[in-house]
Amino acid sequence: MSFAQTAATRSATPDSHALYELSGHARPGRRFEPLAERQLDDQLATLALRLPAAAGGLSLVREFPGARGVADAVAITRWHEPLGRRIALQLPFLRNETDCAVVAALSPNQTRTVHSLGLRLGMSEAQLTRRLRPLVSAGYVEVRGSGYRRVRGLEPIGRAYALEAKVSDWRQGISQALRYSNWCDAAAIVLLKSPRDPANVKARCSALGLGLAVGGRWVARPRLGRPQGGLRLAMSEQWAALMVESEAL
Repeated sequence: MSFAQTAATRSATPDSHALYELSGHARPGRRFEPLAERQLDDQLATLALRLPAAAGGLSLVREFPGARGVADAVAITRWHEPLGRRIALQLPFLRNETDCAVVAALSPNQTRTVHSLGLRLGMSEAQLTRRLRPLVSAGYVEVRGSGYRRVRGLEPIGRAYALEAKVSDWRQGISQALRYSNWCDAAAIVLLKSPRDPANVKARCSALGLGLAVGGRWVARPRLGRPQGGLRLAMSEQWAALMVESEAL
């Protein structure tokens, strides 16, 4: 289905309470015993539905391969309208992380020069010029005077929450969730079994801004952070491509 065809089918408003479940990447092998794995899978969906704004529509991608590891699930809320705007651009989804970093460093409202972009990204002006030329030609970036702007409608979509499920290994869960917070707005660990010292684990997660769920209940809610702009946009573009390819729209 082309971008134009997909956009055209969005004349009707989607069910605002729908849960769209997708698969991002199938990893070989099984990480848990079958019973534990099934329980964790069910808990991920239940917990995702209790995230802020999830009642307005939720996309849940299992085994999402992000820039820094594969999350057991990524939940996206507040996605309907911004995804519609992204599709309406009729631009192919960006696949290159460096291109996403350049685009994310631009603003749709303020003109930025190559020099200022270089300071933000740690790239030389020659490198940026080479990157910007095809982005302008393809329509992702607009030339404004002596600088550039990101095309309006090309931005990270919704709120992205990465969920990492563990039977009991909360230390590894925290390590992985912290990596996911580089490319998601928030991250959390989901434990099947309660740790020996739940107050200590909750305090550690809270101090790091991570959410914690045990036995299917939120113990500490994940806090919105500040992911890397380019990685967050790359994650958004990858998710939007999955949504279009799944024909969930």
